[in-house]
Amino acid sequence: PGREDEMRLERFMKHNPKLFKGGYNPEGAVKWVEEVEIIFEAMGCTEEHKIVLGTYVLREEATNGGRSPS
Repeated sequence: PGREDEMRLERFMKHNPKLFKGGYNPEGAVKWVEEVEIIFEAMGCTEEHKIVLGTYVLREEATNGGRSPS
């Protein structure tokens, strides 16, 4: 399973998903979700894989709920 997960991540990243950094940008967030969903659909991802892969491309504020790191 580990190698399969790694291969899935490699396939996902070949689609060049945009990183989502958070901040107040509702339109940008919606657009990001739509673009990532297109990749998930093309890959035939399960809900579990969507969570893992989507989380991988969250950065900065988006990964900690908008709170500043302590």
